[in-house]
Amino acid sequence: MKGLKENLLWISIAVLAVVLDETNFTGYRVNVIVVLVYYIGIRWDTRKAILWAFLIGFLLDSIALKMLGPNILSKGTIIFMAYFFQTGIFNLTPLLNAILCFSFTAIDNFIVYFSLTLFDTRPTEILHAATITLCQAIINAVIGYFIIRERDE
Repeated sequence: MKGLKENLLWISIAVLAVVLDETNFTGYRVNVIVVLVYYIGIRWDTRKAILWAFLIGFLLDSIALKMLGPNILSKGTIIFMAYFFQTGIFNLTPLLNAILCFSFTAIDNFIVYFSLTLFDTRPTEILHAATITLCQAIINAVIGYFIIRERDE
């Protein structure tokens, strides 16, 4: 029963993050899904984290009603890079978490933008996409600094 409650909690958190991203209450789309996927990548077992990243990416691609795949690819990439930093020689301090959240947000947006540009239609001009990415990355860096703390073993 505990596993079911935990899964329902994480499903609720993921849906809440997707709703927060899609509301555009600030004029920009805040991309907190990246922070959630990064957190899942450093805290959970790799197989479970990849499955959750796939489901989150699939949900985002389904909501976008464009082609299926860019968000799945970007979230999977974040999981693999988070696993590299978590198992490597790095000590995940709050500052490194902020830097990684900033970088992963930029990488996520880069993968989605260029996947759509190559295989579908260009979503927006590159300068506008870079401005949005910078704003999202700064917000996620602040979230990553204050939310994600040392490993709780």
